[in-house]
Amino acid sequence: MKKQFTLFISVLAFLFAISGNAWAKSKKTVRIGNVNGSGSFNYSGNISIAKELGYLEEEFEKIGYAVEYYAFENGVYANEAFVAGDIDFAFIGDVPGITGLVNGIGTTWIGIDEVVTPIGIAVKKGSPIRKPQDFIGKTVSVAIGTNNYLLYANYFRDAGIAENQFETANLNSANGRAAVISGKVDAAIGNIIDLVPLEQSGQIDIIFTTAERPEWHSQLLLVGRTKFLKSNPKTGVALFKALIRARQTAIKNPKKFYGAISANQLKDYPDQAEKYLNPDKEFKNYIAKITQNNITRAQNLQEFFVSIGRFQKKIDVSSFIDTSYYEKASKELGITE
Repeated sequence: MKKQFTLFISVLAFLFAISGNAWAKSKKTVRIGNVNGSGSFNYSGNISIAKELGYLEEEFEKIGYAVEYYAFENGVYANEAFVAGDIDFAFIGDVPGITGLVNGIGTTWIGIDEVVTPIGIAVKKGSPIRKPQDFIGKTVSVAIGTNNYLLYANYFRDAGIAENQFETANLNSANGRAAVISGKVDAAIGNIIDLVPLEQSGQIDIIFTTAERPEWHSQLLLVGRTKFLKSNPKTGVALFKALIRARQTAIKNPKKFYGAISANQLKDYPDQAEKYLNPDKEFKNYIAKITQNNITRAQNLQEFFVSIGRFQKKIDVSSFIDTSYYEKASKELGITE
């Protein structure tokens, strides 16, 4: 009898193993990318809270999907991943995001995040450079084609300084910061998340941020691979459910999440994180809903790049938008942001 019982348990365990493996193999995968500018694989913004709390896994598990995470130093690399079909969703800066839409890489704009994450201009500690005119004859580092380029273009154009009056070094954010500290370039443009720790440690001075000119803020677009969304519409709803839940949780205990939303860069500087990342104390800059203001800013950005010859033709940005996933998620959660 004992042998028969042992055999029964063994057979049962084997059947469970088979069924478990079959379930795992039948499970689909959603691949989510994030651009944080630091070159690390730490996520930033509202998605980092959803990831930290396990909300993404929870929501996708409900519809039979596993989650894979990908991090990119800048939006150019994220666009390349979309073209290759390597990711399904990504939070990407408005400059590369709109560039992708214009060039028809097969993405749809479905949401928004980090609407007011400032970008700053850094110089070496003690540098006499303090205003646009001081850059004449100097060298400025900026990653062309990224959100940092938008500040670069506006800052000098607004002051009437032409690009031929100074040198431009096309370096990624990490190399640009290193070049400033070593003295190889005179200034670098980068995300405030990366610049604050260097300023606090006495290596650089931040001489300007877009907090001084909010109209120069970049937007972080949530885009999805169009073919994937059409074939897997529930994934867009699940993603927004996780993001909406994350913001609601963060509002209740904001300081707990300052490290997460800054890719851990500002975890030791909560006052700076609050100043730049949660100025209204309610994380309103992490509301995922696309508003008319977001659309207008994106349209103005697209037209600005047409005017300087970066884009060849004007497009209607709104034609690439689909807000249905956010709307359905909000309705199902019963939460209006």
